[in-house]
Amino acid sequence: MTSAWLTWPRPPLAATPREPVVAKAATQRISFSGPQARSLWQPRLERLRHVALAIEFEKVRQGRIPATLVWTDYDGVDALTEQARAIGLDAKPVKASLGYAADWPPEASIDEPKRLLDYAFLIGARPLDASIAEPAADGLAQAAMRFGYPACCARSWANDLRHGGSDPLASLLARDDKAAMPAHVALAVLGLGPLRHAPCSADCLASREGSRAFLDLGRELGFVEEMAWLEEIADWAVDASLVNGIAEITTATFRCTWLSDEGAARARPLRRAVMRPEKRKAAPGEPADSANILTEFGNGFEAAGFESPFAMRSRFSTVVWEQTAALRRATSAVHVGCREGLLLELIAQTKSKLKLYGTEEDAAAAEAARRRLGASLPVLGGAGLEALAALARLVPEGLDLAFVDPKQLGGRDALAAVRAIAKTVIVIGTDRSLHRFKDMNAYAAAMGLALLPGRAARVSAALSPANDRLH
Repeated sequence: MTSAWLTWPRPPLAATPREPVVAKAATQRISFSGPQARSLWQPRLERLRHVALAIEFEKVRQGRIPATLVWTDYDGVDALTEQARAIGLDAKPVKASLGYAADWPPEASIDEPKRLLDYAFLIGARPLDASIAEPAADGLAQAAMRFGYPACCARSWANDLRHGGSDPLASLLARDDKAAMPAHVALAVLGLGPLRHAPCSADCLASREGSRAFLDLGRELGFVEEMAWLEEIADWAVDASLVNGIAEITTATFRCTWLSDEGAARARPLRRAVMRPEKRKAAPGEPADSANILTEFGNGFEAAGFESPFAMRSRFSTVVWEQTAALRRATSAVHVGCREGLLLELIAQTKSKLKLYGTEEDAAAAEAARRRLGASLPVLGGAGLEALAALARLVPEGLDLAFVDPKQLGGRDALAAVRAIAKTVIVIGTDRSLHRFKDMNAYAAAMGLALLPGRAARVSAALSPANDRLH
């Protein structure tokens, strides 16, 4: 089975989470720190996802929890139901959600709309009552305890749900206590274990015991090497941010981001883990220290239209996720007005063989981009049209993609110049633009632009090929 994803956390869940399949979304947006980290940890994370499913199914089979909720895409439905029935469990479909643009083939929205959906299945012993995963408001705590939550965590999560929360990590990040958050808690959003329930606090002793039980069961099932990986991860230092409803977790090996609960913007370093299983190995490295964190995340966030360096990185990470399909097909791309090169860096981390270019009018920002990206990734300086003309001479065969912020582009002539060298133009929405116009469609309309229909557009979207009316 290759396409199933455990829910985060276990039920009960919010009625309308911002991202129903949050483990899939966060995994799709992972950016690795380099080729070596990718080659080591990308297959490990994939393996851990499969192992977590096997452990979760075994917990259900043994009666430790009554059921679990699993998402899959359309092509994975048969494999998921067969895996459950092979160990005597039932699989009952309970809901569907619009999938992710990065997964959609170009013809899917016309010919096979069912392939645009992700499907949630309740997995449990026969007879299976689907209502156990969606209890009434006054029964949330009791339902949580049935799904393996300690009493303290069940009460805390039920309270969060009654107050409109949907992401337990968001509520932890928003609290005033400065207790360090263990890596197992911070990275639980990926659905890999060992923590499977929403914890009441970063240092909850009952949650620690639950994590150890997950690891012990994994070893009993023969996943000794995989449990050692989880123990290694537990010793990692992590940083976290929650800005404008976008959460991001950073380790020395990778970063991941997801749409979380809206609320006051907070960013807090989460240092060495306190709650951790025994006998863990040290992580291979540490994230950048606080003196360098702004340089790493980007100093030019205000000029680029973002509220903070954390917001800029989170938005750009989302751009990379939304445009995964376009980047997969492309061989070359340019970021017009790249500032200090952060978006280009994130793209390079996810597709290292892509030929990338940047243009930037501000000399200091262009130099910072060159330092960030290295000599192998050209960043052209000078006025907008001048830099685009130089790029056209440098790449006479043209480029596959151009990423632009229309507010920074400068007018119709600049848009025409971008269109002359790029097959597809991707519009980026900044915090400033989206706060003013609310969404990408309204933003594009205000700028006299038409977006390509039929694709999700949270912070980025492709322009319609016939569009050249920027004003």
